[in-house]
Amino acid sequence: MKFTSCCVTAAIIISSALSSNASADNDNAAIRQAKMNYPINVLAQNYTDSEGVLLQGFLSTPNSTTTDNKKVPAVVIMNDSSGTDAYEKQRATMIANELGYVAFAADTFGVETEIPVDTGGWGGPYADFISTFIRNATLFTQRIAAAVDHVQSLPNVDETKVAILGFCLGGTGVVHYINVAGEKEGGAAAAVSIHPSLLGAWDKPLGKINIPSIFLTGGNDFLTGPQAMASLEDDMTSASTVQWETNRYAKIDHAFTNWFAETAYNARADERSWNSMRTFLADKFGQSDDDSSYSWESASQLDLWSEDCCEGVASFFDCGPDEEGRRDFVVHAGAKYGCPDPSCKVPTVIILPDKSESGRLFAKQRAIQIAQRYGYRTWVSEGNVAAGQYFEGVGYDSAKVALEGYGSGAQDALDFAMGGNIAGIDGEYSFKVISIFEVPENITAVNDTASTYKPQILISSGVDGDSMADVIKLESTLMGMEANYEINRYSDASTKFTDWNDLDGSYNAHAAERSFETVESIYREMFGEFYWESPTPVPPSTQAPAPSGASIFTFTTASSFVLLAVAYFLSM
Repeated sequence: MKFTSCCVTAAIIISSALSSNASADNDNAAIRQAKMNYPINVLAQNYTDSEGVLLQGFLSTPNSTTTDNKKVPAVVIMNDSSGTDAYEKQRATMIANELGYVAFAADTFGVETEIPVDTGGWGGPYADFISTFIRNATLFTQRIAAAVDHVQSLPNVDETKVAILGFCLGGTGVVHYINVAGEKEGGAAAAVSIHPSLLGAWDKPLGKINIPSIFLTGGNDFLTGPQAMASLEDDMTSASTVQWETNRYAKIDHAFTNWFAETAYNARADERSWNSMRTFLADKFGQSDDDSSYSWESASQLDLWSEDCCEGVASFFDCGPDEEGRRDFVVHAGAKYGCPDPSCKVPTVIILPDKSESGRLFAKQRAIQIAQRYGYRTWVSEGNVAAGQYFEGVGYDSAKVALEGYGSGAQDALDFAMGGNIAGIDGEYSFKVISIFEVPENITAVNDTASTYKPQILISSGVDGDSMADVIKLESTLMGMEANYEINRYSDASTKFTDWNDLDGSYNAHAAERSFETVESIYREMFGEFYWESPTPVPPSTQAPAPSGASIFTFTTASSFVLLAVAYFLSM
């Protein structure tokens, strides 16, 4: 299930499921309610930090480990500013049930510590208490390390595969941990930070960061604004020795994954970030669902014009040549949809290639991959063949058409995303998905805030290929359009990082695979092959009640965390 991408992937989605605000609000409320009712299956466990402070976490174990005695990976969950309560326990249960990992909802504050009452104001005892951890990276790291050590000691845990996951305040703690303990051998194997507070300055890395990391943030969350993300990237670029990435979701506020934060919770961003975390951990734990028959290296050797090399692909044919002698390349694989006739209506992906020789070859190989893997029709448009001329002769599902742009083809794709048009593609054809691989030089918004054309844009960018200044410029333009977008950045990736034919060594297999996992999830969602639904939890073998006195994270708490983060920034 691994796919590839080039310098920047920008996928633009127009979904009927998302175009109706009322419907989306209703779906969001239903999913939120279902997750609030998710059954908790945890057992309390005490442990201590290096100074002997008594801590209490809550362990959730996948059912399979109780019968086969095998060791499995584990995830340590660091709590938000309300302490370890129902939310973290539900997350632990979900990770055990749905991902098959041991999960431990850890304790940042301590059993005997009384959390001050959150009054929702700017300062006071509660803000001072939380600031103790925001300001003290050493203390926060000490508490996280204690939880990691405890989980590594469990008999059913693979001690080499323990990840840390933090939400809100816990996400800030994850940043502290990799900066303070990033060089420690035998610590966390991976780090996931979700909507942390990165406002103002924070402690810089003390040494190298040897922990693969991912950061997932909201575009409307000023605690992780563009400048904060630029500072984070500077730290990671200078200190990290391994892969890291950032995911950013447009129009999404702080605490977007917390279903107890009523006005902040966003079901789709929650599920997209969950999916990104899931695939990231599977990769770091060596559990990626990769099918070698669709490996990029194998695909690069395919005879493009031979059906014998592409089992399951119904037919190849070209549309052209055009007046300049360029030929388009079309692959029909509708057999996977029970539709072997090329006139059948199946999802279609149009690829605008880079005009280099390797770029054209890559686009054809990419077209074959899409056809093989998903059964979609693919069309590499090398010339100015109008979409109308093509579609008149070939059946297609007009509600399921995507566009991918690579290299020089990325500019055309972005222009269309911004509300313009592409030479040779009629404006009447709308695309559910537009994937753009590379941040083009010309970033000009044709759309305005009054336009009904509001695509959702997924941008997957190589950190070494696209400057953060250009990414900030693009994001600023998209925000001015009130566009929906998602920005993913991958370390050690330059331009053409998906093109395995590139002779300059730009290909980055890890970044390529990660970016196309994201594109895959967009295609699957937008083409109706799955959608984010209310969870159907696995019935636990034993139902452990939530401990009495567990606090519930409310939007007041979320707001207070934002306010105290601002107060911290102003005090510096």
